[in-house]
Amino acid sequence: MKGKIERRTRNSIQTVAILCVLAVLVFTVSGPVHAWDLKEAAKPYEGATIRTIGEALPPLEALDKVKEKFTKATGIKVVVEQYAHEEAVDKVMLDLNSRTGRYDFIIQPHRELGRFVENKHVVPLSRFLEDAKLRDPDFHPEKELYVNLWNEISWYGGKPYGFPFTAITMFLWYRADLVADPQENDGFKAKYGYDLKAPQSWKEYKDMAEWFTRPDKGFYGTAIQGKRHVALWYEWLNFLYSFGGDILEADKGYKYGPIIINSPAAIESLDYYKSLVQYSPSDTLNYDWDGAMAAMQQNRIFECIMWNDATYAVEDPKQSTVAGKMGFDMVPQGKGGKIGQVEGWTYLIPTYSKNQEAAYLFIQWALQYDNQLEQHLNGGASPRPDVYAHEDVKKLTYSKAAMDTNAASLPKATFPESPQMTDIIVLALSDALADKKSSKEALDWAALEIHKLLGDKAPLKYPVK
Repeated sequence: MKGKIERRTRNSIQTVAILCVLAVLVFTVSGPVHAWDLKEAAKPYEGATIRTIGEALPPLEALDKVKEKFTKATGIKVVVEQYAHEEAVDKVMLDLNSRTGRYDFIIQPHRELGRFVENKHVVPLSRFLEDAKLRDPDFHPEKELYVNLWNEISWYGGKPYGFPFTAITMFLWYRADLVADPQENDGFKAKYGYDLKAPQSWKEYKDMAEWFTRPDKGFYGTAIQGKRHVALWYEWLNFLYSFGGDILEADKGYKYGPIIINSPAAIESLDYYKSLVQYSPSDTLNYDWDGAMAAMQQNRIFECIMWNDATYAVEDPKQSTVAGKMGFDMVPQGKGGKIGQVEGWTYLIPTYSKNQEAAYLFIQWALQYDNQLEQHLNGGASPRPDVYAHEDVKKLTYSKAAMDTNAASLPKATFPESPQMTDIIVLALSDALADKKSSKEALDWAALEIHKLLGDKAPLKYPVK
């Protein structure tokens, strides 16, 4: 297993090196650099209104707060529509398929990239980056590549189709105040033989979930996001990766490969995941990420696995009864090593946008360091690693866990069938949690359905009985 982790790390380093070279070739503008001014670049588009859409979470709220600065500088008005995750995705697909051009740029989860690109719904950004009138010479995307983040989130087939709006991961939320409680620690140590702390392994996670489960007091050790919803897939991936499993064998999100979702490691991860239901609230199978977050905010659970772009809400005393009592760390380490789930929402410009140039200017402006810093301090999840080095950002309780460079990462599928594959897995996981199928039965079924969906591009690696 150690060799497997070392290979992942070595491959990541090699990939970053290749991407950096590629990025320089793709993004470098030939000829001398001339003075460039945003106001001057925006003159042809002054008075235009550009519209975008994304998920109603603190990062988008933070963007909405800074947009007026762009309008003041350019005369271009920006309208930001905010919806729940699935509604934001559905509205975009409706607009793209009907080609109405309602949105001048869109902010979408990177798992959608393949079907956008293959259906020619989005414009390659090289078109704008090679235009000296539009490109700020101080904007250097090639320098932002950080352990594959920008490529993973916004590129497809080795080409830039977008820039990351957020770089997010799921990490551990836990009650630091309870860990520090002497009475709790004494009782826990007497039973389990070690001190209370941020759990570093899944055994420790389960021990603490068991210890803090107190139904008579309305308090539970954890909360599983068990609703038949994409949140279930995202949460389980943390366990799957950590136990040494994956869905397909592929080194890039846009590539296909053998199906390994029903491997022994995957089955073990689902067995463990199911075992946590007993330490969760009775309605945990109705929870998505909002339900789990609300349970934490309402002082009902000790620990959970949650998105870092939601952390601002649990640390806001106006929204949370446990603000200031929280601790944050990487997801516990399993047999597969220390794995950080890579995810992000990405800026994309639709082919049907009526204001493509103005949209590009806004995206480029929003990714400038000062604007990223302001957004991040107000609930954003910046994809710029240099933002995390700022002293004010370091003071945020969750920053270190949100950008842990010691964790390996695995690519998520972004090919066109990715959304349908996700739906299959959600159904399989839901059946397993509801005890309609065993873990093996559920994942064998998923493997067969994925094979039907992808055909010869994804052969079955493990036999299905």
